[in-house]
Amino acid sequence: MVVVKTANPSKISSMNNEIHMDSGRVLRYVAPVLLDHENNNDHQQVIMLAQEKRLLFGDVNDELDKWIGVREMCQTIDNLIEIEMETDLFSKKSVLEVGFTSGLPSVCAMEHGANDVTIYSSNSTNLDTYVKPTLRRNNIRKGVRYITGEVEDLKKSIADKKYDVILAPELVNTKQEYFEEIHDLLDLCLAKNGIIIFSGRTHYNTCDGNMASMLDLIKSKNCFDVVDRFPTPRNDTAPRRVVQLVRKMC
Repeated sequence: MVVVKTANPSKISSMNNEIHMDSGRVLRYVAPVLLDHENNNDHQQVIMLAQEKRLLFGDVNDELDKWIGVREMCQTIDNLIEIEMETDLFSKKSVLEVGFTSGLPSVCAMEHGANDVTIYSSNSTNLDTYVKPTLRRNNIRKGVRYITGEVEDLKKSIADKKYDVILAPELVNTKQEYFEEIHDLLDLCLAKNGIIIFSGRTHYNTCDGNMASMLDLIKSKNCFDVVDRFPTPRNDTAPRRVVQLVRKMC
């Protein structure tokens, strides 16, 4: 199972850039796209807006949209800490990053006091091209573990380790047939009092995965309570939601 498919980095040029959060915090990254509207010129902003609008008709750069999902995940984390004052969200916590992995959510976690992060990607080239350089650009060199391979390799590598926080951008941007396995993986990896923050759109044109179907599955499994953290405006063609899961109290 591939949790979220990534493009072949060898076919995409990389660039060093920064994301400016609303709080003023700056995240440095290596990626094939520009993610910060403040640093985009007018032409680039028009292109990104057009891509958002064309989602309805299926004409969209899927890779760019995944990276935009990463940016929105990071902004949600920034809001939770700086606005909602959940300042201990990552303090002394073990964090797992899955889904569409870029390293940026892990940077957020480490900069806010996480004890360690594990970053999983099925694509080792993606780790070497984007993720590891992103961590280095943010001067994060200790407390980071990288895992690549199939999901079974992830399970074997982490063994009995449990994570206090799981961050999963674009988790539903995949085939629905994988949803149950994804749910069970999250359940397996999450600590008793841990939380999961994941994101996804109401629909995609590149796969049949969508947020509603994932939430229906979560409800049917009856393992987690769901809290909306960042619903995008309803007038968006395919709104993206950032959702938090916590274990149900038994």
